[in-house]
Amino acid sequence: MADVEEVTQTPSELLASGRRNLAVRDYNAATEALAKACELLAKEHGDTADQCAEAYLWYGKALLGLSREESGVLGDGMPGTGNADGEEDDDNEEENGENGEEENGEAEAEPVKAEADDGVKKSEAESTTKDEPASSSTADDQPGPSNGEAADESMADLENEDDVDNLQLAWEMLDLARSILRRRAEGGGAARAQLADVYLALGEVALESETYDKAVVDMQSCLEIQKELYNSDDRRIAETHYQIGLANSLASNFEDAITHFKNAANILETRIKTLENPATVKDDATVKKHSTADPFYSVEGEIKELKELLPEIQEKIQDMMDYKTETKKRLTETLFSSNGESSHLNGAGSSSSEAKPKPAASDISHLIKRKRKSSEGDEASSAKRANT
Repeated sequence: MADVEEVTQTPSELLASGRRNLAVRDYNAATEALAKACELLAKEHGDTADQCAEAYLWYGKALLGLSREESGVLGDGMPGTGNADGEEDDDNEEENGENGEEENGEAEAEPVKAEADDGVKKSEAESTTKDEPASSSTADDQPGPSNGEAADESMADLENEDDVDNLQLAWEMLDLARSILRRRAEGGGAARAQLADVYLALGEVALESETYDKAVVDMQSCLEIQKELYNSDDRRIAETHYQIGLANSLASNFEDAITHFKNAANILETRIKTLENPATVKDDATVKKHSTADPFYSVEGEIKELKELLPEIQEKIQDMMDYKTETKKRLTETLFSSNGESSHLNGAGSSSSEAKPKPAASDISHLIKRKRKSSEGDEASSAKRANT
């Protein structure tokens, strides 16, 4: 019955089901529903049809979430994780640390014995190779993986490929959505907002693949579109600034990271002031939209959430400033140490050159002295001969 119901679901129903599963972080169920929706829409309208763009976007987001969950990036992404498991992991790490210290102590206690044993083993190996010729049967007797172990290794390789494929497939689906929405966005409308979401998701995929410069480029494209569509105090703009700051921090671009983190904090502070003002909150389009779409939404709840986010962003800013200062300090120390060594070497070279006379001049003067002595001896001998 489940299969029959799944087949009879329309692409719209599958898309809605996938988005609900994605909202509760059930990425496996989300990817299954959204993959089916993409398949049905592609069969009906074509792979690059306008109707497929939204499904491609949400399917790419679900694959990104699944890739993060499988790689362990999300701490609470896997079901059943909690504090108890974390405490057990800490206890295991402490036990492993104590055992490691004991093993290291035993290993350091007898280094000479280990070297002696290695020497004996090497000598025995050399003697056996000299006395016994190598045979083809020895190669077959070498220990190696059995068929079961080889199968396990191949299965592990396939699993690793699946992990990589999820992230790669997420990029491919988002890139398809980008190509469709870029064409649709020329006429304006909701396509531009979806295109901004695609660029942000592509930036997050680039973050996961550690191509931080590409992440910054995609997120900047998202930010430019959002500034055209939304108010200056919109939370979506603040989120994009935060993501760009995160990408720059991972790329060690601390100055740019600080700038975007500060922009995110300023936008949130402005948003809090807007929500706290009764005159402005009544006409706020975002408040009206959230109030209509979410029955649990309240202005007080959003203010509380924004105030909880601000300290985290301020902490990020302080961290970036500390990293920037530390990097400058290390660079200065490295430059001073290198300059000191070079000046020391130059001083040593100059002193040694001054201590030793020039070889060419000494050789010439030495020859000249010897020549003068020989000439004086000849004159003396000739004088003696003349006296006699």
